[in-house]
Amino acid sequence: MKYILRSLMVVLVALIACCRTVPHTGRTQLMLTSSQEENALGLKAFNQYKTKFNRSSNATYNQALASCGKALVAVSGNSEFAWEFTVFDSKTQNAFCLPGGKVAVYSGLMDLMNNEAELSFVVAHEVAHALARHSGERMSWSYLQTLGGSLVASAFQNSMYNEMYKQGTELGVMLPFSRSDEYEADRMGMLLMAKAGYNPKAAVEFWSRFVGTPNDSFLDGLMSTHPRDVDRIEAMKKNMAEAEAAYAAAPVKRGYGMSI
Repeated sequence: MKYILRSLMVVLVALIACCRTVPHTGRTQLMLTSSQEENALGLKAFNQYKTKFNRSSNATYNQALASCGKALVAVSGNSEFAWEFTVFDSKTQNAFCLPGGKVAVYSGLMDLMNNEAELSFVVAHEVAHALARHSGERMSWSYLQTLGGSLVASAFQNSMYNEMYKQGTELGVMLPFSRSDEYEADRMGMLLMAKAGYNPKAAVEFWSRFVGTPNDSFLDGLMSTHPRDVDRIEAMKKNMAEAEAAYAAAPVKRGYGMSI
């Protein structure tokens, strides 16, 4: 028991000492990893992606990503990352930003875009994950989850309690935490695109075209690492006033940008 209490004290000190403020939202987050460590992992992973996928030869796609990427970096407030924006030639309908500012959009997702402003939201959302260091934060909480599991195992030595702890922390902490990352990245993304001069209404317009079944059950959302589409769009609408204020204050208005 003394060992468990000492361990809990160490965890408490870590929670207090290892905190960071998320840029653009001001949220306080737990961070047990270093940005250098995360960025090295991001660079390694990005180099691996480059060996698996060819760069797209679509001049319009490349120009649009380069344009909105440059505009978003200018308002990101981050001078630490070695930013890189790449369109990969793949039918995959996805995008990502690895730690350190390595951004990729697959041509399959570019095919769905109407204009540069829609692209800017998707890219800004991914950029927000990197700026907020969500991957490092998830690793930090995973460390605590593992430590907690060790303490439960030592204290009770009962497989049923171990499983209860595992399922309880996954459903009660880790999955909601992942969904909160997505909401935060959406909010930050809308702010970033607006500050860069893109009309934030494009975010809702793009996402609304691909909304899932309106009757997605609450349980589906509970078990998912991402929010339900309908909940996500509703949150975007609530953030619109904040984004429009940032858009009004932007020194350069790009509107919807170039057509894609």
